[in-house]
Amino acid sequence: MLGRCAALVALLVGSVACSSAATDSAGLVGANGLGANALGPPLATSVEVGRWVEEKTGQCDEVAPRTMQEFADFVGPLRAKLYAPYVVEWATCAAGPYERLGLVVFQREKLKDFQQAWQGAMASGEVSDNPDFGFGNGFALSGTLGLELLGLHELRCTSVVTGADVGHTLPAEADGCTYVQKPGHHH
Repeated sequence: MLGRCAALVALLVGSVACSSAATDSAGLVGANGLGANALGPPLATSVEVGRWVEEKTGQCDEVAPRTMQEFADFVGPLRAKLYAPYVVEWATCAAGPYERLGLVVFQREKLKDFQQAWQGAMASGEVSDNPDFGFGNGFALSGTLGLELLGLHELRCTSVVTGADVGHTLPAEADGCTYVQKPGHHH
């Protein structure tokens, strides 16, 4: 496992490419280019996400489409309740240390709703932490190990602790949420 993880990290380090913000018909970018569109290329299907992962890592060549019931089994009932209403489709593939890396495509026009729902679940005590995916432009990957090397961001809907070194940070769609990339891996 450690060897596979090191191999993924080596592949990711050698393949990270930065891209500029794009605009789309959903209007997710303001004049300042922030929000999901500032996170790299827009990907609208799980097959596109799989191709993107494969281009970056040399892995994820067999994308397996999955059902929403399988999604609930994969992330658990609580997380499924929070994620599923905003997911268009999802699939899995093998990449690095992940035998089943989740490739999740969000309804782009509902990213703000998703973030607000997560904030509400945190405020009510239903969940105690931020979403646990690595986020890109309209999509996310289920793992977190090494994903910042792909240029993916954490979605944080909690206040950043004063003095914390959070690295590259962009406002998300919902007030109070940010996309954060660990220090040293921003573009």
